[in-house]
Amino acid sequence: MKPPALLGIYRERIFSPGKVDDDAAIMNAAVEELSRRGWEVLTEHAESIDASMPRPANILTMAQSDRVLAVLEDWSSQGTRVINSVPSILNCYRRRLVHILSGAGVCIPPSRIIEVEGAEEKISPQFADGLWLKRGDVHAMEPGDVASVKCREDLGRALAHFSARGIRDILVQGHVSGPVVKFYGVGHGEYFRAYLADSGEEFTSGIGQLRTIARKAAGAVGLEVYGGDAIFSERNGPVLIDLNDWPSFSRCRRSAGSSIAEYFDSEVQCKKRL
Repeated sequence: MKPPALLGIYRERIFSPGKVDDDAAIMNAAVEELSRRGWEVLTEHAESIDASMPRPANILTMAQSDRVLAVLEDWSSQGTRVINSVPSILNCYRRRLVHILSGAGVCIPPSRIIEVEGAEEKISPQFADGLWLKRGDVHAMEPGDVASVKCREDLGRALAHFSARGIRDILVQGHVSGPVVKFYGVGHGEYFRAYLADSGEEFTSGIGQLRTIARKAAGAVGLEVYGGDAIFSERNGPVLIDLNDWPSFSRCRRSAGSSIAEYFDSEVQCKKRL
């Protein structure tokens, strides 16, 4: 069987809690635009990807499982262009992400990775403005994977959840006051949108500053299609609290799909000229 010029891979259902359709929709929007541009496109669910398949020349992927990422890494080593790259996806695991963003000088809340076992003794009893506990590997997969902690009772419930789930490491992050802004980006800053999490209203007042910080973070991690969350602090401006590989772009899907297609097209054409 002849491999397609472009393979689009949907995210595994287990990594799309409550967003299976939304995640599929942004991939569909991108590949449909690329089809209109003349690309031969095939889409597959991540669960169906196998190393015995013919190796595609180009891949757009939302996959996150170790099994599929290993296949994509092997194909990449043979010359397949993969967006987002496997290293950048793995860099979004929180235990890696915190160190990368801190090293790049990106403003994030006070953060540390600790083991769940013995965590109660390691976390200060002085909660002040509160803490956030998040699983230390992938992003939230079910309720409780991100927990607000303001007292000892909150802490006990959160740690019990992580222990029951077999999660060994957690991210302990200080609380930052201010409105939550969700942002979405493609490429090197060519496309960027941001929205207030509570109202869904487009965020414009600090968009330039947020774009700069978000792009710096994505660049440090290696992401080309990305999204995340920031707190817009009156004192410090935007403080990054999360960064994701290939979000659902649910608030701006149509324009984002076109932008992803345009970015991919230009990247491939540039590679051909080199």
